[in-house]
Amino acid sequence: MNQILSTSQPTNKNGKKGPADIETILKFFAIALIVYGIFMIGSSSYSMYRASVQQVESPTKPTIEEEFKSDNKLLLKVMHDKAIETVEYYWNDEEPNIIKGNGRKYIEQEITIPGGTNTLTVKAIDINGQEIVYPKEFETPDIIQLNLTGNKLKVTAESETVISYMTYRWNEDNETRIDINSNTVDQEIDIPMGENTITIVLVDENNESIMKEQKIKGVLKPTITVAKDNATGEFIITGTDEIALDRIEFTITNSSVQNKRYRLRAQNGEKELTYRFKLEPGENYIEATAYNADGIESDVKKAKATW
Repeated sequence: MNQILSTSQPTNKNGKKGPADIETILKFFAIALIVYGIFMIGSSSYSMYRASVQQVESPTKPTIEEEFKSDNKLLLKVMHDKAIETVEYYWNDEEPNIIKGNGRKYIEQEITIPGGTNTLTVKAIDINGQEIVYPKEFETPDIIQLNLTGNKLKVTAESETVISYMTYRWNEDNETRIDINSNTVDQEIDIPMGENTITIVLVDENNESIMKEQKIKGVLKPTITVAKDNATGEFIITGTDEIALDRIEFTITNSSVQNKRYRLRAQNGEKELTYRFKLEPGENYIEATAYNADGIESDVKKAKATW
């Protein structure tokens, strides 16, 4: 009999697949795993790319550096990879000095360091509004001493090197120069009314300088007068101040007392205070001074009366 050969795989009677079907399934899963792996690698690479792009695109800020030129000279350096809009710097709580960037990416400014302990604050802003604030404290020898004497400011200093001259200015006014040519400074400066900032610079024979800035409150001196009332035989002592008096002090010398001190306090911000002092027979001497609420004293008034 003729036999017909079949090339198909045999199938179990119970319907289970043969070896060829299992191989096909395994190939499918292998391909699926490969595709999934490629997808995961691609997703990871894309995420890393995005992170690197975001890192590159994150905004940068200006950089501020300093370089000492001498004990009291500082070179301020501001640099950036973008144009700098402005640089501001100031000592302590003074008004800021402003430097326009004008498209520059690098700015230098030489600054004089004031004597004593002071804080320099620098703020740099770029064209995108990114800013950095840089505060730092500096301490340098303070040879300039300032003392209030009435409505005058006394400036004193001592230096091992000859001081050639000094300059001073109130607020942003023009500088006034005073030749010194000595190792010591002893000068008096008129104080304007109100609160003002004085800048004092001493320059020595080597052209080295030291600066001091300080806020000064200028007030008028109080006034004191002494008159004699011939009718009653009294000293009439009157103190006045434009803002407020604190007290009047006076000393009396006569036949009964020797340099006896008296003090009369003002009340509730009085601007004028008057006191009558009874004269003793013979010579009477008085020295009187008025003090205002800021502690400023008047010139001493001396008088003599015979009774």
